[in-house]
Amino acid sequence: MKNVLVFSLVVFTLFTTFGFAGFYLNVGSVQIGSDNYLVYEFGPEFTIGPLTLGLTLTTYATDLTTGQFYFGAPSLEPSSNIVDGINIASLGLDFGTYWFRYGSMKPLTYGMGFTFNGYSNPQARVFDTGVRTGALQASVHLPYELVELTTFTYEQSDSLYTASTVLQLAGLDLSLFGGMETYEAPETVSSIPLQYAGGVSVTKSILGFSVGAELGAQMWKDGTLGYGAFAGIFGDFGIFQLVAGPYYTLDGFSAWLVDKNYHKVLTSPGFGPENYPSEIGYIARIGLTTSSYGKVVVSLKGNFEGDVLLAGEGQINIPAIGGTNGLVLYGYLYDSTPFENGQFLDSDSSVRITIAYPAFENFYVGIKYVWNGNDNEWLQTAFVGGSTNF
Repeated sequence: MKNVLVFSLVVFTLFTTFGFAGFYLNVGSVQIGSDNYLVYEFGPEFTIGPLTLGLTLTTYATDLTTGQFYFGAPSLEPSSNIVDGINIASLGLDFGTYWFRYGSMKPLTYGMGFTFNGYSNPQARVFDTGVRTGALQASVHLPYELVELTTFTYEQSDSLYTASTVLQLAGLDLSLFGGMETYEAPETVSSIPLQYAGGVSVTKSILGFSVGAELGAQMWKDGTLGYGAFAGIFGDFGIFQLVAGPYYTLDGFSAWLVDKNYHKVLTSPGFGPENYPSEIGYIARIGLTTSSYGKVVVSLKGNFEGDVLLAGEGQINIPAIGGTNGLVLYGYLYDSTPFENGQFLDSDSSVRITIAYPAFENFYVGIKYVWNGNDNEWLQTAFVGGSTNF
């Protein structure tokens, strides 16, 4: 009976937030010792003037009806006090010149995107802060999240720290940026992680396009130091985006290394500077975005020896029909050997296809298909929660 009352309180809190706030809800699972728990995290988000505040209640149990409910971050020392389940999911203040934001990590792209190209960890909450004036923009990215509010327990949520500065000088935009990687490979894994990455770019706006160049450097934990250079054009015309140009790298530098696939590569066996020899190549990216119907982005990186990397991401928003809320179709592709041996998908392909129904704001019920390249088959999973599940 106690479990039913607790769950009823949870559901009541959930629905009473709908009328006056944005809403966050996520359902997941976690293993603690030998037990598997269902984890529920939900709550409202408010924006009042320059302040944004999101609060969540986290509860977890082995079973909704017969299992014991616990509150707060899942741990070996569970709490049955509901107050311990209250946490801050997002917090932000924007005063124009100074701003800070705590919440789900947003993609990181610096300069022309040659070194830092949209890296993100959707599962991490992070702290970002910065200043902006007429000629200066500076920001710092700190990967820490608040695990429990009542004890003010926090922990590192991701392994990459970054900082960026953009200056406007004599009609040019000068960007300086860098990152520090803190990931340490386990002793059982043979790899050499990245230590530092950084660069500088200079761009000039001409007829709606930005023309410029970027120089980058990557230092690895074995002391290897690689350099790279890119020159090209990029433009953002609202519905249409374009980036294109040639690049040159020395041993130990990889263009687009810190991208959306970076965390997977970072934790893979065999990762290291020896995988990135000197090369001359090209970069091209085309994107189409509409606020109503979705987006599609296709990226291509290759060298003149025939090696090609193909990446793509797209989302189609099917509008509501009748009494339904519409449908969302999402796809993601990352392939370092596209069409090798005449095959579209192989062991090097990372592919996800998601079909999601928006039950209400920021909450979806859906099915996700993930390509398993080792067994050449599709794996199907169901999910409920936010778009981070896509």
